[in-house]
Amino acid sequence: MIRRSLFSVHVGALMVAFSLAFLSTTASADDALLKFIEARRAADRTVALQLWNWAEVGYQEEQSSARLQKELRDAGFSIKAGVAGMPTAFIAEYGSGKPVIAILAEMDALPGVSQAAVPERSPLRGRISGHACGHHLFGTGSTSAGIAIKNWLATNRRSGTIRIYGTPADRKSTRLNSSHVSESRMPSSA
Repeated sequence: MIRRSLFSVHVGALMVAFSLAFLSTTASADDALLKFIEARRAADRTVALQLWNWAEVGYQEEQSSARLQKELRDAGFSIKAGVAGMPTAFIAEYGSGKPVIAILAEMDALPGVSQAAVPERSPLRGRISGHACGHHLFGTGSTSAGIAIKNWLATNRRSGTIRIYGTPADRKSTRLNSSHVSESRMPSSA
C-alpha cells in the first residue's frame, strides 16, 4: 500500500513535469526536469513516510508543516508561516510576475483512523489518527511539484510566481479561504 502510494507522489510530480515539458522549447529542458524529479524520489519517500508516521490531526500538524516548510525553504522559497491565524498554515513563494501558479499542500491526518501500512484493516496500538485520505502524499507531492516548477522557471529563465499553500485542517476550516489568502499574500520576490 505504501509502495503504491509513494508511486502516486512520483506520478503527481511527473504530471507537473510533463505539463511544463509541453511549454518547454527544448528536449534537453524536458530531460533535465524529468531527471530532477527522479532525483527527488528518495527525499519524497522520506518526507511522505515521516508525515504518515506523525499522523497529526487538523490544527496540530506542527511537525508536518515544519517539514514541508523546510523542504521549500531549502529549495529557495520564502516562507510566511501562521497565515490566516492558523499556526500550521503557510505560504511558500518563489519568483515574480505572471503566471502565478498556486498549489495546495494538505497535510492533516484523520482522528480515529489508525492504520498500519498494509492493504487490509490493521489498526496500530496507541495511535488514534492516520492518513486515510493520502494527505501525507498530497503534501509531499505538492511540495516536490512546487520545487520542480521553481527549478524549471529558473533554468528556462521564465517569469512566474510559484506559491505553495500549506493548508491544515482542510475539513474543519473555513478560515483559509480566498479572502484570507489574498490578505496574507506575500510581496513578490525580486
